[in-house]
Amino acid sequence: MEENFIIIPESIYRDERLSPRAVLLYGLVQAFSKGRGFCWASNAALAERLNVSKSCLSHLVSKLSSCGLVRLQTDPETGVRHICPIAKNNEGIADFSYTPCKKQQDPSLNSATIEYKESIREKENTPAKHRRFQPPSVTEVADYCREHSLSMDAERFVDYYTANGWMAGRSKMRDWQAAARNWARREQPNTPAEPEMKFVN
Repeated sequence: MEENFIIIPESIYRDERLSPRAVLLYGLVQAFSKGRGFCWASNAALAERLNVSKSCLSHLVSKLSSCGLVRLQTDPETGVRHICPIAKNNEGIADFSYTPCKKQQDPSLNSATIEYKESIREKENTPAKHRRFQPPSVTEVADYCREHSLSMDAERFVDYYTANGWMAGRSKMRDWQAAARNWARREQPNTPAEPEMKFVN
């Protein structure tokens, strides 16, 4: 039996502001908008498709709206609410929405689907502390110090850890914010510093 598919633009499924369900909701809205320019489905119908409550669906619609990906409008004649997708770089997407598609028609769609599922699974299953470490810039460290009232030289901190390869003891650093707090404590002689965590491989 042939299935229908929805196509989700890369700019949407890579948007870190959106949860997996919000991404899927955008795909449904885009599919239902084919030929009309707006999604006519009710919140109840969309909630049933996504297997979520109406209140959760309303929250997801509000999230898409606040991110500037959809526009909500009311039909002046019927008073029915419509959802209009307005994401960038979505030209041609609606042409493929809800079109019967066999597995061998476009192998790139299959690989894109796999990539999307893997990226979602990685986001959901990877705790923040285990995600790949990204060295901060001087500006990021300075902003963090201002937000947390840390008295330290952000440029000196970044230069020091850049020179030693962002190592904490013998291990690669995992949390530069904690290192910054310790650095600030060491610059204040009366405040004991937290012991650095060392990991033995």
